[in-house]
Amino acid sequence: MEKIQITIVGGGVVGCAIAWKLSKKYRDIFVFEKNPFLGDEQSGRNSGVIHAGIYYKDEPLKQRLCVRGKELLYDFCEKNNVPAFRTGKFIVAVKQKEEKFVEGYFTHAKNHGVPVEIVDEGFVKKREPNVNCRCALWSPTTGIVDSAGFLKALSKLASHNGVEFLTNTEVVDINPQSKGFLVKVKYKNGGEETFISEVVINSAGLYSDEIARKINPESSYEIIPVRGEYYYFDSSLREEIHFNGTNIYQVQKPYYIDGRKYQAIGIHLTPTFEIQKSSYKISSKVLIGPTSTPVSEKDDYSKNRSEPERFYEGVKDFFPNLEISDLNMDYAGNRAKLKIGNDFVIEKDSKYSGAINLIGIDSPGLTSCLAIAEYIQQLL
Repeated sequence: MEKIQITIVGGGVVGCAIAWKLSKKYRDIFVFEKNPFLGDEQSGRNSGVIHAGIYYKDEPLKQRLCVRGKELLYDFCEKNNVPAFRTGKFIVAVKQKEEKFVEGYFTHAKNHGVPVEIVDEGFVKKREPNVNCRCALWSPTTGIVDSAGFLKALSKLASHNGVEFLTNTEVVDINPQSKGFLVKVKYKNGGEETFISEVVINSAGLYSDEIARKINPESSYEIIPVRGEYYYFDSSLREEIHFNGTNIYQVQKPYYIDGRKYQAIGIHLTPTFEIQKSSYKISSKVLIGPTSTPVSEKDDYSKNRSEPERFYEGVKDFFPNLEISDLNMDYAGNRAKLKIGNDFVIEKDSKYSGAINLIGIDSPGLTSCLAIAEYIQQLL
């Protein structure tokens, strides 16, 4: 029976980052992705925002890996010609009661070395004249990245180092052995193959809880898919909705899953890229979203999509000149939200130390992925 050194389950941006990092030291690495393309789920269905590390007051792993990952990501993109841009971000307080949130973000960010500043409405309007607020938190290191280009660069570099990527290949069974794991994969044509892997790294995103239970049925982690939907508008249509390309966020708003309270970053405005060959610039297309709607199926991106009124209502207080007729439906994605707990889970299985689980890698997973890869290398 064939034996390999490292199996990575999941070919999203985190799995690809881990593969690239480990390929510098290890030789026999296989990445299995059940979808036709790498990054078909969370990695290809998000805002593409590079987060600064402002929100994670009670999530120490997210906090540390986001701050570290942000700098690694900007550096990687510069060296590998991946479109990335420090757009900056305003978190706006529209009502007086929201100002305390801005102050809380400021204190937390400063305590963790994240450059931020509390600014008044005049400062905001010099950069984005059509945004209204009482005050805002200014985050100059927030940005955007071409997620697809980033993932392509990671997988290409990993492939050059000998990593094998197999798409349309689902890991259907993992059985711990005395030395390693007996792994069974199923191909799109129905064929199956079984092999021994010394190490299994579970980076299966929305399905990471299911993979964890294949390794160890006693695993108690559970993922609830939370759908984020997007609309967009063309900011070049009218001067009243002109947008210069800064991320505009509200203060966090609560949402609930089975009675548990979570904090959503809320519907916000995100600039996008216009990419032409080797050059890129900020486009006039502006994303509005995402929503935070729990769904029952992990691959449900389309049932009961929200009407444009939801997005209009979500931004009208700070972006008042937008009209419902300006809005166009765009894509949707599902986030891998842990049922219990908000921080990343990155740990060796409690019974089988050759297996490493990454569970609940939602936002800021994209920003953190290169730092996550460093962390995995340390665990190995």
